[in-house]
Amino acid sequence: MKPLVSEDIFPATQQYTYLNAASVSPMSRMAAQATLDWQEDLALRGTVHFDEEAESRVFDSLREVGARLLGAQPDEIASASNASESLCSIAWALSPGPRENIVSSRIEFPSVVYPWLRVAQTTGCQVRLTKDENHVIDPGELVGLIDDQTSAICISHVQYSTGQRLDLRTLAHAAHEHNALLIVDATQSAGAVPIDVVADDVDVLVTSGYKWLCGPFGAAMMFVRRSLHDSVEPGLVGWRSTSAVWDFQADKIAWAPSASRFEFGTMAYGCAIGLGRAIEYLLEIGVDTIHRYNLELAARMVTGLAEVGADFVTPSPEDLRSSIISARFPGQDQARVAQRLNAEGVVVSPRIGAVRFAPHLYNTVSDIDRALETLRGVLKET
Repeated sequence: MKPLVSEDIFPATQQYTYLNAASVSPMSRMAAQATLDWQEDLALRGTVHFDEEAESRVFDSLREVGARLLGAQPDEIASASNASESLCSIAWALSPGPRENIVSSRIEFPSVVYPWLRVAQTTGCQVRLTKDENHVIDPGELVGLIDDQTSAICISHVQYSTGQRLDLRTLAHAAHEHNALLIVDATQSAGAVPIDVVADDVDVLVTSGYKWLCGPFGAAMMFVRRSLHDSVEPGLVGWRSTSAVWDFQADKIAWAPSASRFEFGTMAYGCAIGLGRAIEYLLEIGVDTIHRYNLELAARMVTGLAEVGADFVTPSPEDLRSSIISARFPGQDQARVAQRLNAEGVVVSPRIGAVRFAPHLYNTVSDIDRALETLRGVLKET
């Protein structure tokens, strides 16, 4: 199995067996350099280069590559600082009332559910959560919570704790049968799993940039379906929300006629530029190619984990749909196992009383084999 990328592109892989993309991915050299170049230009020249025209167009590149990544159009993409911010904005934008409900999961990443719980304190809407036995979402149970009073399903495409991947098209169909929206957090899938928001009929999608997209902190994206642009007013607003950002008319709001109405204020512009470059690099390789490669690495990891007697928290490890694998080791302190692996340079995360492994495009077969060899040594220590 030939490595997918040169180790020079991701310098961190020269020092570590880095299996932690579900937490933070190392940035590519190009993404880091693009971010630094913008910062340096600002330091040396201020608004001589970064004038009002440049600032008004600063997200153009991210919108273009983001649209290509998701199968959308550039006017359906908004830049953001993080996925949580975008989810808060859409939650307050919808503000479902006391007779309405939101459907999600009890094991979701908190930022997917918290905005709705906060809105519910004000509007009295109901937040319905699946039971999620053994950290697995039952899609049938999720769909069964939807009714004619459902305002939206808000769910992660891939679950951060186990790697479980949901079928977006099925969820969109179930939501739209009841005139509800499908709102997706793709932070654990964008860049590693192919996404087509048109084919899957997604209404809103958010993703942070520092995980599988291999971009910087402080940059994220939001997709808002074009048909919603005229009807959904952002919950977080500011000077960039308008159609003419330099008019500065405080007595009226003329919304931008695109997803850019969700770009409400001054952001870490250099990070957005870096994220655009990071996505451009992934597109050069191809997300389909990355997905296949990652699944091969993950399958090799699953085989090795099974050989040392691991109990899998990840559902259906024999039929992986993402490259996140969570496993427990009988008789072991799981947090200690993760800590010892990290101390030996095998970078993983402890999650939900398990050890989470998350290989990505910069990993190799040698990385998987070294991780398993190190793990065997760690398990023998007690």
